[in-house]
Formats: sequence, C-alpha cells, structure tokens
Amino acid sequence: MLADKYAGKKLVDNIFTVSKKAKEAIKKYGKENVVNATIGSLYNEDEKLAVYSVVEEVYRTLPPEDLYAYSTNVIGEDEYLQEVEKTLLGSDYKKVLKGLHVASIATPGGTGAISNTIKNYLNRGEKVLLPNWMWGTYKNIVLENEGIPETYELFNSNGGFNLEDFKEKLSSLAKIQKNLIVIINEPSHNPTGFRMTYEEWEDVYNFIRNIKNTNLILLRDVAYFEYDDRTQEEKDKIGNLLLDLPENILIMYAFSLSKSLSIYGMRVGAQIAVSSSKEVIQEFKDAVSFSCRVTWSNVSKGGMKLFAKIMTDPVLKERFLKEKENYMKLLINRSKLFLNEAEHVGLKYLPYKSGFFITLPIGKNIDKVIEDLESKNIFVIKFNDGIRIGICSVPLYKIVGLAKIIKDSIDKFD
Repeated sequence: MLADKYAGKKLVDNIFTVSKKAKEAIKKYGKENVVNATIGSLYNEDEKLAVYSVVEEVYRTLPPEDLYAYSTNVIGEDEYLQEVEKTLLGSDYKKVLKGLHVASIATPGGTGAISNTIKNYLNRGEKVLLPNWMWGTYKNIVLENEGIPETYELFNSNGGFNLEDFKEKLSSLAKIQKNLIVIINEPSHNPTGFRMTYEEWEDVYNFIRNIKNTNLILLRDVAYFEYDDRTQEEKDKIGNLLLDLPENILIMYAFSLSKSLSIYGMRVGAQIAVSSSKEVIQEFKDAVSFSCRVTWSNVSKGGMKLFAKIMTDPVLKERFLKEKENYMKLLINRSKLFLNEAEHVGLKYLPYKSGFFITLPIGKNIDKVIEDLESKNIFVIKFNDGIRIGICSVPLYKIVGLAKIIKDSIDKFD
C-alpha cells in the first residue's frame, strides 16, 4: 500500500536504542555505576541537562502571544532571521559581503534545514556527496528524497581534511549531474569533533570556484558552531571566503538552536542561503517557503522570540556568552582529560579539535568491544567501525580511567 519510494524504508536508530539500554542499566545499578556516553546533549557535572539561566529567565517572561501564537511569517520571525544571519555571517556581513545575496528561513532544528536543502535541490537518482564519518541521518534524508549517498574520505594520512579525495569525488559527480549537493559538517564535527583550518577552507573554496559543469550546493552543517573555540579573527577570515563565488555555487548553512541555546526539544533552527546571484536567492525564497508551508507550516514562535530577545539585548547577550564560556571550558576539560589518558595508554582516536564528541576507530571487532563495554556498564554509540564518546554528557569523574577500560576491551579481542 505504501508509495513505491517508501517501500522497504524502516528507521533503525542505533542512538535511541543504546540510550534506552543505558537508562535501564542506571535504574538497575544506579547512576554512579553507569557511564552513559550515548547522549548527544550537553549535560552538567551532575548529569542533568545543561540549561542556560538566561535562557530559562527570558523564556519564562515571554508574553503569551509570543509563546502560543503562530509565527508572524511562514518563513519565521523577521528579527529572528536577522539575528541568525548576523550570528553566522558577522554583525556587519551586509557591508563585508557586499555583492552577495543572503536569505534565510526558520526550520525545525538543523535537521529541518538539511532536509529542506536536499528536498529542494536534489533531482531523483542524483548522488549527494557526504563525509564517510557522518551523522547517519544524512543518508536517510537522501534516501527519502530518492537520491543516492556517496562518500568522500574525511581524513588524510596526516589527520587533516582529505582535499584530494574530496576533489576527486566532487569532480567526477560534477561531470554527470545537473545539481550536486555536498555536505561538510564543521566545526565540531559529529561524530569526531574535527575542525578544518582556514587554509583547508581556502583550498575548498578555490577548488569549487572552478567547477563549471554543474550547479553546486555546498551545505555546511554548523549545528555545533557555538562550541568552536577558534578566534573570531579566524572565523571572519573563513567567512570572507564566500566573496567572488560564481553564480553556479550556492552556499547553504544548517543552523540549530538545539545546541546553541541548549533547547533541543523546542526544535528551532534555520536554513541560510548565500549566492552571488539575485535570481538564485529568489528561487530559494520561493521554493523553501512553499516546502515549509506544506511540511511543518511554521516553527515555534517562542523559540525564535527567545533567541532574538537575547541576541538584541546587550546585557542578556553578555550573560549568555559568559555562561557559554563556562560550558566550553567544561567541554575542553573533559576532552583534555580523556585525550591525555588515551595518549598515555595508546588508545587511538580520530582528529578532535572541539565539540561534543570523540570517536575511536575500532575495526572488525567493534561489536565484541561494544558488548564487552556494556557488560561493564559503559554505553557508547557505534559509527561505522568506530565508537563515539559523548563527552558532552559524561562528568569528569567518570572520564577518569575510561580510556584505559576501553583500551583493555579492544586489546582483549586483538
């Protein structure tokens, strides 16, 4: 009875399945005796969801019409979209990026932005170029829209961005496809915590400027950008690489308030498009507003008002930034502790710079290793032939010694 394109499709969500097992173990053995590294949300040292006090305060004081009414516009609240664009592109982006055209739309989280991009720009049967280490939902979104996932190797032998494989895969697809969507999840990549350098981004932009055979849609998933500890100067330099893009290149951002304000369940994000072509941006506005209306209608007004109020009030914004700095320090301390112990015991890990996750390559014995860890009440998420450690949710005292336990489990089956 299903439509042909949905025949055989079934969601198998490894993250929620393993997370449920961890919660059951906590009930049986007590929270203090279980390491639940499956959670993809920021938790404090008491293992409770990290809630910004300024976010809680502002949300509780929003008037009822901002909490319960429909959004003013199908595409989202004007002031929210303005602040999203300033946050991602810089407060003076209209001056700095002069000659480029920018438009945005509110989406239900970053997932809505990714889904909308693939829905609007993927032709049936085309391939979408994804990193080989990735959030698995990318593939499902491609499959739902009758596309084919294709991967590029994320890392080169030195642990940097694999520009050569990226160029080879992209060039081959550009020769045979009308449209080509490419996803780069950066900074604080899920699941590895990888981050590209300015020079790597410069190489990417210099390369794609010479793509002539296709319409290239470069989708940058920036869900974790708030936890990027690069200097503002370096962020601005990367942003300025958008200048002088040819008209066949469309840059898209997938933005999420889930991580930025730690309001995961409110499902607020944005899809931001940047192009040198006014016509391309008008097409974007027309298509995404149509898709929005027929898919989710509009996004939580309360979440948008919350973000706009904090970002436009200097006092509130300063409070938010100070709270965020403390959480960033917590993530840095957790990652340093784990990585230092990993180095000490010889535990291999994929290149990590910032963010919520660290991933360990395991190999052919991964299922045995995971089973062994679970017997010790340590729960992790399987990605390819590696395991993801959610340092975002594991308190420091549980990180102590964790690398050694994992290394012992790996050695047990070598």
